[in-house]
Amino acid sequence: MDLIEEAPRAVWSSGAGRLVFGGSRNNPQGFAIHPRPGLLLEDGSAHERVLETHPRWTDDGWIRGEFHLPSLASGGRLIAEYGFFRPMGPPQTNGVLIRIGCDGVQLAEVAKRYTGRLDTLSVDLSPFSGCSRTLYVEVDADGDSTQDWLVWTRLAIESRAR
Repeated sequence: MDLIEEAPRAVWSSGAGRLVFGGSRNNPQGFAIHPRPGLLLEDGSAHERVLETHPRWTDDGWIRGEFHLPSLASGGRLIAEYGFFRPMGPPQTNGVLIRIGCDGVQLAEVAKRYTGRLDTLSVDLSPFSGCSRTLYVEVDADGDSTQDWLVWTRLAIESRAR
């Protein structure tokens, strides 16, 4: 299941309340969008289809997307690749914290800093297999929210046969 494609159907929120997917990149309440293709990422790559998220524009602001999963297959994993947009000048982000959870249980928390490369994450979802679930993906400003344009180049649920 490609969660980048599913993002418009997710429930998005921030500390300011409910957000509409596809809103303005200038929304200080935070945003989740499919930006125009070809924008450069911190590693110099450009992708046709990505998900851009930005937490609420406040210290320790956050944004969360909740995805309804009709059923998780046995051996399911969340696979992600992510990084920041390359800014016009020197990067000003101090980084973000990424949290992944299912049905209210936090499964992972990782820090992402501007390193000039994209990072990857794999989260085991097998304890939640067999019925419908709600998966959340959260990006926290980890202090200052300046330039916290986190871009997901891959965000998917994959099943692995055992």
